[in-house]
Amino acid sequence: MIRSLVSRCSADFADYFIFETVESENGKDIFSYEPSDGKVLIKGNNTVSMAVGYYRFMRDCCGAYFTAEHSLAYADFALPADRVEGEIKGKYRTCFEYTTFSCSACWWSWERWEKEIDFMAMNGINMPLCSVGTEAVWMKTMLDLGMHENLALAGLSGPSFWGWQLSGCFDGYLPQASKASVDKCLELGRSIADRVRDLGMMPVMYGFNGFVFRNFIQGKVRARMKKTEEWCFYPPQYQISVRDTTFHKIGNLYYKNQSLLLGEAKFFLTDPFGSHAPIKRDSGFVAGLGTAVFKLIESMGDDAVWVVHSSCVGKELIRGLPKDRILVIDDGDRCNDDVLEGCNMLVGTRFNNCDVTSIHGDISAVSANRFDSLAAENSSVCGLGSFSDGAYSNEAFRQYTLAAMCGESDVDAWLEKYVANRYRTESEAAVEAMQLLKASCWKNGQPSREHGSAICTRPATLLRHTSIGDSGNDIPYNIADVFKAAQKLLEADGQTYEYELDVCDVLRQALSDLANSVCKKALEGYKTKDVALFEQNTNLFLGIIEDLDRLMLTKKEFSLPHYLELARECGGDDAEKQNYEINVLSQISIFGPIKETALYDCCWKEWGGMLESFYALRWRAFFELLAVSFKKLRRIPEKTKTQVHGRDSYLGSEFGGSLSRIEKQWIATYAPDNDAVGKENTLNVAKELVSKYAPNF
Repeated sequence: MIRSLVSRCSADFADYFIFETVESENGKDIFSYEPSDGKVLIKGNNTVSMAVGYYRFMRDCCGAYFTAEHSLAYADFALPADRVEGEIKGKYRTCFEYTTFSCSACWWSWERWEKEIDFMAMNGINMPLCSVGTEAVWMKTMLDLGMHENLALAGLSGPSFWGWQLSGCFDGYLPQASKASVDKCLELGRSIADRVRDLGMMPVMYGFNGFVFRNFIQGKVRARMKKTEEWCFYPPQYQISVRDTTFHKIGNLYYKNQSLLLGEAKFFLTDPFGSHAPIKRDSGFVAGLGTAVFKLIESMGDDAVWVVHSSCVGKELIRGLPKDRILVIDDGDRCNDDVLEGCNMLVGTRFNNCDVTSIHGDISAVSANRFDSLAAENSSVCGLGSFSDGAYSNEAFRQYTLAAMCGESDVDAWLEKYVANRYRTESEAAVEAMQLLKASCWKNGQPSREHGSAICTRPATLLRHTSIGDSGNDIPYNIADVFKAAQKLLEADGQTYEYELDVCDVLRQALSDLANSVCKKALEGYKTKDVALFEQNTNLFLGIIEDLDRLMLTKKEFSLPHYLELARECGGDDAEKQNYEINVLSQISIFGPIKETALYDCCWKEWGGMLESFYALRWRAFFELLAVSFKKLRRIPEKTKTQVHGRDSYLGSEFGGSLSRIEKQWIATYAPDNDAVGKENTLNVAKELVSKYAPNF
């Protein structure tokens, strides 16, 4: 267990460690490391605690840091001078949402997952969400109910959308192409769940909530079912009546198959009303569903726990249920809510929803830094979470949300260690760069969601939102600070690949923020009929997109061709490879459904290979439209007559219709240039762009 982790992460030093399990006096997870006869003695009250102690030693004494793929890189071995001890916050620490498994983690191999699981353990996670392989569980359940294999397959959304299906949004969108692909998911999911258990973690598994797919109707499964409301133009799903024995039959069958295929669990995450309103509004129906969902979970063991997001919980849903068997995931807003009194609560930090490319967050107010005060107010607050759909962008923020769980509340001290190890530099410039980000992208009071990207916003004469739920296209900090951070990072002269990744990400954020203000000036020029202002800023805006495309192509982690290559590698035959490519391209552009969508750009990516081929294409078409109508008395309306989630209707204007054809053509014909990825040196391109755009800040 712990020794196998050490052997994987630092094979050269594996024999230099002694591990000892100790009792915790206060019931909290503890760790320590100290010198002992030429070796390092690491103590902890469980495997995860010892993993945290091992990583803390490697970081503090051997200069270790996590690479882009979350393996451990280190310098020379050195014994600690003294004993160091620490305490990990919370009884439960979790990570991931269902949607994560359709974003960053969508195409990870077992080799990549193996590193991620070790990374989680070394950062104190002890109950990660595990949803890989649930496709196979649902398929076996449908086959056991008598459905034909082809019909069962058609009900399983493709990899880029499966996470949203598990969240109850829709079903069967760009579905899996073969049973062989589902079997591959199962093999990977079983390996993940087994390794999680081997390291002493408790997997959180999918929980059945009575929502079933449309193909249950086609498969002639006999049950009393009612249609849900449609979600964002997707066809409705069906809710089985809790009074129908089929509810419990299908639920028990699903849980039986999940245990058989993925192993036992005691935590089950399900949100009955995460995406759909109750099909009946009366409190009796809601309470009945809550009771039925819990009874199924209760059948999985005397200590089985229902995990649910606070946004879905009202007093009716959990009425009459044992509160100590319910674990509520919250952002900290409802810790003193009377409705949740008695429920165990887990407080989380959310960032980079839908894996959008953004550096954002309130770094001083991550949930772990609020945990002690929240727990003092409410004894039911017993856990923490770090929830992001992303990887690679905003990496320092991600790692700090985890480090804070392990007791590192001093942000400044942690950032200094981060840059010293990750960049292999002692330059003060790197520390100054982090402080500039802390005063801008990570400043106190940042909204929970990131601001939009003008580049990735579907073109309009008024910029409001890029995706649903973002904080708008107004930037709440001085963008010059982000550009200065990029300059300081370049001055630091780091020595690692990860240093180059962070330079790339920070400069991308600076130029993206600049593009936001430039775009607004271009639109102002159109509205005021100022030709010079319009032309100057449209050219500058399109030039920024072109330069960003070039910069991001220097790193595969920020390049669309790389992700399409990973998707193709997961496919079996050519048809499946093409299906997976379409999965990726659809998700990061219009999302879906294809005909009419409310979710366009919800997974926006400032990626190389996409910035120029997709976003610039849209904006050029729009600027050409504005130029043609520049001197006309009738101006282009600022918004469509119908607004959907505070944004323009996808087909709500003539231009929107023509743009939809451009977008769908891009999905159908995009040809990745794999040779362009990594062709240029990141630092050379970054220095050139910093020099070029410095006058604009």
